[in-house]
Amino acid sequence: MEKFQKTKTILCKDNGRSGDATSANFILGCRDQNNNPYCQYCYVHRFNRPTVYLNTNISEILLACNNWVNTKPLIKTPNQVHNSLYLVDIGCDVDINKYWNKYDWKRVFDYFKDHPRMGATFATKWYNPLLLNYDSNKKIRIRHSLIPENIRTQVEKSTSLTLTRIKGAQKLFEAGWEVHFNLSPVIYYDNYLNDYKELFNIINNEVSQEFKDQCGLEIIFLTHNANLNKINLERGLNESLLWNPEIQEEKISKYGGNNVRYKWQLKEKLINELTQLINEDLKIKIRYIF
Repeated sequence: MEKFQKTKTILCKDNGRSGDATSANFILGCRDQNNNPYCQYCYVHRFNRPTVYLNTNISEILLACNNWVNTKPLIKTPNQVHNSLYLVDIGCDVDINKYWNKYDWKRVFDYFKDHPRMGATFATKWYNPLLLNYDSNKKIRIRHSLIPENIRTQVEKSTSLTLTRIKGAQKLFEAGWEVHFNLSPVIYYDNYLNDYKELFNIINNEVSQEFKDQCGLEIIFLTHNANLNKINLERGLNESLLWNPEIQEEKISKYGGNNVRYKWQLKEKLINELTQLINEDLKIKIRYIF
């Protein structure tokens, strides 16, 4: 179910990972035609909100972003997000490409494209060929989320094929976009590293060296949630990939949620071995990994 509203939560907040900040929600939620979440692990659905909220007060949200950047130094200190622009993540709680026809995204894009100090960024699990016709002036960064295809069919049903996302990323780059890859979530299971080795081979075969030179990797290992696990089981979904208490531990999130992640000893090992594989096989810069 979708509902138009004016959001009352209009705040642009410091981030430092996907972007320098996150905007207030232009849209909150992401549901398929049966009103179910597309991605089984998605943190947006930990409270099982049945409604997707399309927030109509675009001007107020953009003004909050401008007010935020006005608190920052005129000349940005380069960081892992961007060397010169303050980037705002505009899609933390929605997949923009999935809701492309539901919102005036061009207006949002144009605002950041024309802003002298800010740019925008968003992650997506869909390739949107309509973006090939938009001149972003490299002020808007798209991050194509990637996961091994055999895992995508289990926990990201109905999203774009992994190969489609990879090929689409190259096409967007050729059309003038800045495109990064988001390896998220990385799910641990027996032989998971072999699947990532195959994924990296596919990337190497489908994208150019020029693409890889401008690309950055965001890598986030799975974080799950007891309430979402309960919701998924009630929906009749198989949680064996996502819910494994024997290798997971409780984690209080940055925003106060009680979640689970891989035990720190295991996670340290996983980070080291995946980093090594990336450095040997993929050779794309890692922006951050946790």
